[in-house]
Amino acid sequence: MDDESDEESTGEDVDGIDPAIWEETADEILDSGPYDAELGKRMSRDAVRVTLGHLSEEEFYEKYHDDVIAEFGIDERPIEEDDTHE
Repeated sequence: MDDESDEESTGEDVDGIDPAIWEETADEILDSGPYDAELGKRMSRDAVRVTLGHLSEEEFYEKYHDDVIAEFGIDERPIEEDDTHE
């Protein structure tokens, strides 16, 4: 994964969300779990970008597929696409 795009996705301000409040809330939620909190924050920020139309679902899926496999051992996120991601 491209480190520059990671920094962009976690560093940019998302419309209508105060970055400081978002960061604090995300830390509170994700730090208590057993999974990679930084991955969760990157994915959640990009999920907002998907809802705003700044990133397609396909781009989101492709961007995080390898990380999801590495973290969870499987990627069962629903996406309307062929079976090349098994």
